[in-house]
Amino acid sequence: MRILMTSILCHSGLMTHVKDLAQYLVNQGVFVALAFKRVNFLDEEAKKRILSELGGIPYVLYETTDELRQFLSKSECNLIHAHSHATFGSATDVSLELKIPLVVTLHSVFPWHRAYKQTLRIARQIIAVGPAQALSARGFLDKVVVIQNGVDTARFVPNEEWDVQEDQVHVLWYGRVDGRLTRGLHTLDKVAPFLPGTIKLAALGTAYPPPRCIPLTTWTDNPLPYLQKSHITFGHGRSLREAMSCGSIGMLLGHGYGGMVTDQCLEQDKLVLDAFPQYRLPRPRTSTILRDIVSLVESSQIAHLRKESRLLALRHFDIATMGQKVLAVYHEALNG
Repeated sequence: MRILMTSILCHSGLMTHVKDLAQYLVNQGVFVALAFKRVNFLDEEAKKRILSELGGIPYVLYETTDELRQFLSKSECNLIHAHSHATFGSATDVSLELKIPLVVTLHSVFPWHRAYKQTLRIARQIIAVGPAQALSARGFLDKVVVIQNGVDTARFVPNEEWDVQEDQVHVLWYGRVDGRLTRGLHTLDKVAPFLPGTIKLAALGTAYPPPRCIPLTTWTDNPLPYLQKSHITFGHGRSLREAMSCGSIGMLLGHGYGGMVTDQCLEQDKLVLDAFPQYRLPRPRTSTILRDIVSLVESSQIAHLRKESRLLALRHFDIATMGQKVLAVYHEALNG
């Protein structure tokens, strides 16, 4: 099995997903090559930093379908896995021309069935990272499998040396959002002036528009130190999984508010750690979030709940769980 994964270079959960999946597959003895379509979202220095983290995985930056075809032929891959919709067209064309099976992953909620109908029709298998993404591919649900995000729990680990008994409680918002998904962040931003001085609120990632009261640290290629020092983290999707893997108490927040992530919520994959409008979570309210933060801080349970959060990540978010399911999809596509 030799896999060509296509994507783009960007500062988002898409990029970390692709890197983690590729590294997992390599560790399982699978040959992986990466093809990034040039979209110029990043400056040259940022691109170099991402590429330097690929650990020897062969890659190409391409513009044309012919360049992608040449790279695939050179790497002798026998399956294409397209991640970014920016690569769907070229991946589809190469799949058809060379008669190589195509798998696509839907990372966001979008009318895929209208905008990329040919790609979904040609794909042997379609992976959706959540139910809402899956429903976006209506008309093709017979070949859609939901595989929720996994994170590298061996990388995102708690810092046992950090003193959690210090005077301040650190509350973090961590994410990569814009548009309607910023609603939760801006509700949290309104909470900031009402928090006691012992609670330090910060934000990490990208948000448009940015918060006014919460200091925002923009994108970092290494969020680990921030996550390890956070007692409580608000966010959703892959960001929240990374934070919980570092032992931060997870609070589901985006367009809607789901409160603290618990083992009961995660039983049998009932809870999707996304807060898209499609999931109809309760509207974030300043009074509710303020109450939840203060209650957690006054409960004297933070140390215990942080350990529980790490255990939840190990049980439900480990990259191996996601990787094994993706490998099963590859086998089915190749045998189809």
